[in-house]
Amino acid sequence: MTDLTNTAADRAADASTPDGETPAGDPELATPADDSAPAAPAADDTAQASEAGPAVGEPTARPRRRRSLALRFGVSFVLGLLLAAGIGAGALYAWGQLYDGRVLPGVRVGSTELGGLTREQAKAEIANAFGWLGTGQIELTGPDGQVTRISYADVGRAPDTTALLDAALAAGRQGQPLANLIGAPRAAIHGVTLDSAVVYDRDRLAAAVDTLATTIDQAPADASVSAGQGGTFSVSPAKDGRAVDKAALLTALDQQLASFGTAIVIDAGVPIVSLAPAVATASAEAAKAAADRMAADVVVARGEDSWTIAGTSLAPLISFSTAADGSVTPVVSVSGLDPILETLAKEVKQTVRDAGLKLVGGHVVATGISREGRTLDATGMKASIIHELAARRAGVAASPVAAVVKTVAPKLTSADAEAYAPNMRPISKFSVYYWVIINNHWGGNIEGPATVIHGTVVPAGGKFDFWKVVGDLRDAPGTGPGNAIENGKITVTGAFGGGICTTSTTLFNAAFRAGMIPLARQNHNEFINRYPPGLDATVWIVGRAKQTMSFRNDTEYPILITRTVTNAGGKRWLTFKIWSVPNGRTYKISNLV
Repeated sequence: MTDLTNTAADRAADASTPDGETPAGDPELATPADDSAPAAPAADDTAQASEAGPAVGEPTARPRRRRSLALRFGVSFVLGLLLAAGIGAGALYAWGQLYDGRVLPGVRVGSTELGGLTREQAKAEIANAFGWLGTGQIELTGPDGQVTRISYADVGRAPDTTALLDAALAAGRQGQPLANLIGAPRAAIHGVTLDSAVVYDRDRLAAAVDTLATTIDQAPADASVSAGQGGTFSVSPAKDGRAVDKAALLTALDQQLASFGTAIVIDAGVPIVSLAPAVATASAEAAKAAADRMAADVVVARGEDSWTIAGTSLAPLISFSTAADGSVTPVVSVSGLDPILETLAKEVKQTVRDAGLKLVGGHVVATGISREGRTLDATGMKASIIHELAARRAGVAASPVAAVVKTVAPKLTSADAEAYAPNMRPISKFSVYYWVIINNHWGGNIEGPATVIHGTVVPAGGKFDFWKVVGDLRDAPGTGPGNAIENGKITVTGAFGGGICTTSTTLFNAAFRAGMIPLARQNHNEFINRYPPGLDATVWIVGRAKQTMSFRNDTEYPILITRTVTNAGGKRWLTFKIWSVPNGRTYKISNLV
């Protein structure tokens, strides 16, 4: 090995150290081993030993030159290495300073080299290299085939310049000075390729999708029921709506717009979601069917009588209510029934009528048909009709509705009249004579009222009232002015109906003898010998004042009143007969005065 040139330190060492000297610090090499037993040292052995030279005949020490060369070599190598490292580091530092604020060599985005460029220069280079990212467009095909185009520029599609610049300037730089000295050359030698990043304005894209949705979205149409002509109903069917699935569309567009490799045209169909109507056609059809049942004619019946409420008058009262669950229910207007009930009340109203009895060929026969008296109970009738309509709505078949009425029963039914008539006989009679003279208007004021009374039936429990039966005397046949008794004296002709008391007195006596209960009766204030003493019955009307004759039939059978007018002995006779089923009653007259 070639010896290195001595340094100043080496030359100094050579001058003080003889050749062949054992390296200092190695006592085994400096002093030969002594196998003899050690002697006890004298007090000054140390000093003496240090002054004494090597003993005669002892081995000579190894040369020290080889040890010095190795040391010098090692020191020199280390110093050289440090020097080289310092020089390299300095060079790398100077190289790094050259690219301070610039992209390191070897850094590229895709195939675009950015090494050595400042941030602004790199920004311009990226914009120039990737400006095409904003030149494409989105083509969206709607459900009806319409195409909507949204340009990439409209949504601000472009390279993500900020992110790319940050990544490019950071490439090869580790953050620590020593690491940067290693990373920068490595980037230059091996290169750093950055993935392209794409950015776009998501809000502008969402706004474009919203605008698109306004041209496609359709609200669902609920089914409905409406009234038609003539009491009919019709259904408008439901229709599904549609809406753009914005979330799905934006997600799909996000994936493609953010991709560097996306084609210049994004061709996609618009995702659509169906919107169901709140009211289905089936619900409306069910409501129509219920309304049809409700709008059918309603028959109100009582016995053999019936009245019809036309369905055409009910249909306009029906409306339709929609519940939160989409069900549709026909509803009838309660107040709308009032005019219908007013009309029905007029038709239902009926006065009571008793059956009749008539003397034919000397026998009593039943005549006429009895009927109840009735008036409509509007409140109850309305409730019954509403109940019927509700039942029809629920699917129950239509049925007649019983009339809700207030009734008055006949006092003599046809059935009773037919049962009693064959058994009726004269149970009493009474006759009074009179002369046909001007005083009684030639008998007209006696016979006229008697003719009106003839055939009167007083049912069991019924009451006979003279003036209620006779009515307006001027309507009786043959009546006119006659005499009257005023203040105990007979007045001259001029009192209309004068002589009528013969009629009332004759009938009273016949009724009394038949066992009827006298009610209203008054004697004349002058005795008349044609009448039984104390059993006369005057009747009159003066202004609003009135005197009548009445009695009650308290038997269980009806009575029939008949009259006859005969001539005998130069006189005319009025006779009243009372016909009834014999009841076994008798009469007795006492205290006639």
